[in-house]
Amino acid sequence: MRAWDIHDVTLPDGRRLRMRCWPGRGRPLVLLHGLFDDAEGWDALARDTDRPCYAVDVPGFGASDGPTRPRISAHAEAVVHGLAATGVGDCTLVGHSLGGAIAVAVAERSPAVRGLALLAPVGFGPIAIPDWVSVPGVVDMWQLTLPLALVNPLTVIAAYSTFVVHGRLPSRDLMTRLRKRAFRCGPGVRDATIAIAAAGHSLRGFAHRPIDFDGAVAAVWGARDALVPLHHAQALRRSLPQAHVEVWPGMGHHPQRERPVALARFIEHHAGGGAALAEAA
Repeated sequence: MRAWDIHDVTLPDGRRLRMRCWPGRGRPLVLLHGLFDDAEGWDALARDTDRPCYAVDVPGFGASDGPTRPRISAHAEAVVHGLAATGVGDCTLVGHSLGGAIAVAVAERSPAVRGLALLAPVGFGPIAIPDWVSVPGVVDMWQLTLPLALVNPLTVIAAYSTFVVHGRLPSRDLMTRLRKRAFRCGPGVRDATIAIAAAGHSLRGFAHRPIDFDGAVAAVWGARDALVPLHHAQALRRSLPQAHVEVWPGMGHHPQRERPVALARFIEHHAGGGAALAEAA
């Protein structure tokens, strides 16, 4: 098992951005997680590669402070500064769900990004659950009740197996992390949910314009994804015409947990840019 280090970046306004870093060789992978997750969720993928990896606690999650405003652009600005401060050069960004939208926004802002691997990314159209939850009044009630739902294992198991990883139970480490941070994640989840809803409806959103990025792009959806609609892949193809897009049968919303070996090979082949993501076995 590769050793990792924690690296904290102080943003210009004094906020903290935390990264979990693994040394290696070749073009680095920068890993951006989705809603309710944090950098620890990338451990399996990072252990299966010889590349340097930088897994980011996106603003409002893990040990990172919240964004300056509830928009994808604000999350991306923090990540861009974090990469520059850490000295990350040419890299491949891997973004899951919320992290996928942040990755696209980072790629438009940072010349260091050479490849994008997007795992069921948000930001390419409306998504029902964030739209409903982000309604004024509803979002306040949700923020208050969320901790109670996260500390209840039955609630977590039911939601996870239905919406996230189709028919599978959450791992013990994920359950532990959700319970541990249940009473601290509310503001971050609130900001991210509002950001997802806004990105899905904005007339300047990704779905309505060419994205200013000409590097390699690979995107994958699970055919049983109950969160991010599959038809968003059509908008992604229009905005990023160079993208290689696949839909994997029988998979839900979480390829890094459901198909980590296949995902490692997919990233390497279509977005990794060079020699081996280690033969993930």
